[in-house]
Amino acid sequence: MTKLKIELSEDSSFNSEEHFLHCLNDLVLEWEEVLGAKEMDVEDVGFNCERLRELKKIITIKED
Repeated sequence: MTKLKIELSEDSSFNSEEHFLHCLNDLVLEWEEVLGAKEMDVEDVGFNCERLRELKKIITIKED
């Protein structure tokens, strides 16, 4: 499983790691709505449908 490590600077405009993840999730959803996924080869850089799904899974906020 892939994990993201988030280290915010003291002067970050994000309130917390959770706030950052919520903002990132919002960005990905808007990006997907407006731009959509690319069609590409496995070696290409970018986000196709599978990579977008995986990114959304990685940044999902786990509710305790």
